[in-house]
Parts: sequence; C-alpha cells; structure tokens
Amino acid sequence: MQDKKEKKSFDRPKSTMKHIRFEDELLAQIESIAGNGNFSAWVKGACRDKLERFGITPKG
Repeated sequence: MQDKKEKKSFDRPKSTMKHIRFEDELLAQIESIAGNGNFSAWVKGACRDKLERFGITPKG
C-alpha cells in the first residue's frame, strides 16, 4: 500500500488521483465504449458496480 501523501493546493478536495496501468487491448475496449472525455466516469462506474456485487454500498 502506498503512503498517504499531502495534497497539493491545486488538488480537488475529497478526491485523490491514482495512476494505474491498463493493458493496451483492455484500454482500447474501454475507450471505444466510454467515449471522449468519459473515461474516468466509466472506470469509476465500473468500480462502483464491482463494490455492489460484493454487497458494499459505494460512497461518494
């Protein structure tokens, strides 16, 4: 687990940027469905769906 870092003054409150790596083929599939400018929303939605399948109510 990564150490918690101080937020920069320009960071949004209650939001943390994470850098993750995607396989090229998976990324292409996501981008083809998510559309331009909707990548983050699509990935966050997929994460919320997965939490719900585990019986966890997503926060935020």
